[in-house]
Amino acid sequence: MNTIKEEKQIVDLEYNLICDFIKLRNELGLTQKEMGEASNTIREIIAVIETRKKHPQINTLIKILEPFGYTLSITKIKEENIEQK
Repeated sequence: MNTIKEEKQIVDLEYNLICDFIKLRNELGLTQKEMGEASNTIREIIAVIETRKKHPQINTLIKILEPFGYTLSITKIKEENIEQK
């Protein structure tokens, strides 16, 4: 795999993670402010993550997700997704 494809794959995986983060917040029926308050995080941190202005820190994501009963995990990338990129 060449470097450009590898970088695109990483960007795509991070994008998917952020989409899942936003989807979860919406499924929970929370505003960014409410999610921030429940996780003792300021709303701006939630906004920065969702707008992809900065790469989210793993410990920050875990801190935000934990009060809602969620965490991050490592999962195998489906082979068809790797070959398409």
